Amino acid sequence: MATIKDIAQKAGVSVSTASRALNHNPRISEKTRQRIEEIAKRLGYQPNYNAQNLTRGESNMVGIIFPVTSDTAPANPFHIDLMRGISMALKPIHYEMVVAIAPTADDLLQSVKSMVEQSKVHNFLVFYTTKNDPITEYLRQKQLNFVVIGHPNHRKDRYVDNDNIAAGRVATDYLMDHQQVKCPAFLQSASDWVYEQDRNHGYQQSMRNHQLPAISWRYTEDGPAIKDFIKQHPQIDSIVCADDLLLVRLVRQLQEFNLPTICFNNSRLMGMLMNQEDKVDLQPRKLGQQAVELLFEPGEQCRIVDFKIND
Repeated sequence: MATIKDIAQKAGVSVSTASRALNHNPRISEKTRQRIEEIAKRLGYQPNYNAQNLTRGESNMVGIIFPVTSDTAPANPFHIDLMRGISMALKPIHYEMVVAIAPTADDLLQSVKSMVEQSKVHNFLVFYTTKNDPITEYLRQKQLNFVVIGHPNHRKDRYVDNDNIAAGRVATDYLMDHQQVKCPAFLQSASDWVYEQDRNHGYQQSMRNHQLPAISWRYTEDGPAIKDFIKQHPQIDSIVCADDLLLVRLVRQLQEFNLPTICFNNSRLMGMLMNQEDKVDLQPRKLGQQAVELLFEPGEQCRIVDFKIND
């Protein structure tokens, strides 16, 4: 493999001149730069982007920060698709991913601090939003470059998101229009995620627009099971489920009732497990790609990615 020394020798210039030319230093004339670039191309030179970034005091890594996740939690297919989109967007700019995932907020914070202090990671994508989050507070204090995926809790945070209120409303409208139902119930997890709250708001908007009462159920370890809840509310004739992993958890109980159901996201895994349900495709790969683009566009505040219904 050709080195910068090989290029310099072939061009009859110093190593520092060859390096400056390949890094588009304005001190190097256009004629010299083009000649050195042609030699580098002929020799098959592959620049060391990591070394270039470390010269500037940072690595060519983007830190991916997952929400606090227990060691036994199943992989979230939405996150997997996000990472596919991120990987596609990072490849052409010669960056790689490094992941922070931990079972507690303290452990997660220590992992992120290690990325910053030891690995010189200065760019981050945060896969969640939550109030009083110590991880994003640390990123702000250190004035690091980061983008959150979801609706931010801090007004200055840059973010990529879907319009989850609109998604909840459209999903409910679609279910009633296409399945001819009258009383869909909204199911959400025990977690107080902003995206679930927003989808619930959209569901409630749709119910008000149809002049129908809203019925919501939240999963809790010690609360009523969904099958008991439905039996207590026999008017329920369909389901809007705020999260696909929650639907996987509940699918056996719900099979007893065979209710028309719509859920959020259209991952391949969800398609294989529950191909009978209508799904709101949040386009997580596109979210990941847009998050990377926004990360390296510091003058831009946010991007909203469209969703679509897959039936």
